[in-house]
Amino acid sequence: MAASALVFGAAGALFPRRVIDVAGRLLLAGYENPEELEPAAWYVSAARGQSALSALAGVIVLALEYGPPLGDDEVDSDAEE
Repeated sequence: MAASALVFGAAGALFPRRVIDVAGRLLLAGYENPEELEPAAWYVSAARGQSALSALAGVIVLALEYGPPLGDDEVDSDAEE
């Protein structure tokens, strides 16, 4: 799940107009002339930001899952004896 969030989030952050175009085709399939609709600049920026946050969440989850454990830097020498 985290890897897919990272991949799709990065794709959406790099190519937001393409993602909006594909989503528009899927969501507006029953409407007349959906290809003539043009997204506003704020919408493209919002899509880019949302995708970047999704990619960041994917990176964080992968780092927490596969990275070194946090807080285990200090080993108690008395506990080992």
